[in-house]
Amino acid sequence: MNEQMPCDDSDRPAVADDALRMRLREALQPHTPAVDALSARVLAQWNEQHADPVVATARLGGSGAAAAAAVLGVRASRRRWWAGVTTGLLGCVVVAALVWLQRPDPALEELMQTDVLSQMAIDEM
Repeated sequence: MNEQMPCDDSDRPAVADDALRMRLREALQPHTPAVDALSARVLAQWNEQHADPVVATARLGGSGAAAAAAVLGVRASRRRWWAGVTTGLLGCVVVAALVWLQRPDPALEELMQTDVLSQMAIDEM
């Protein structure tokens, strides 16, 4: 087996490491106007496709409080709309069930006809 000696930090100069790190960071993070413009266009297109109310309010120049109020207003109106639709559908189901349960019994309707009632009155049925 090949045993390696543990690396001792005192052997390396710390200043050279810091300079190398700084050069690598600068090389890996290009900050050119073209890259910034491209990222801004991509972000704008994504925001248009996803139609987030916070981003729309921020684009219009709204403050953070206005953006939060817009989001809460949209969510509250959606909740009210869904609550109204759900309540309406449940009401329709209840009315339909009551109408279904209140339907006349065909056998009872046949017995309530006048000729049947007259025969029952003279004890022929």
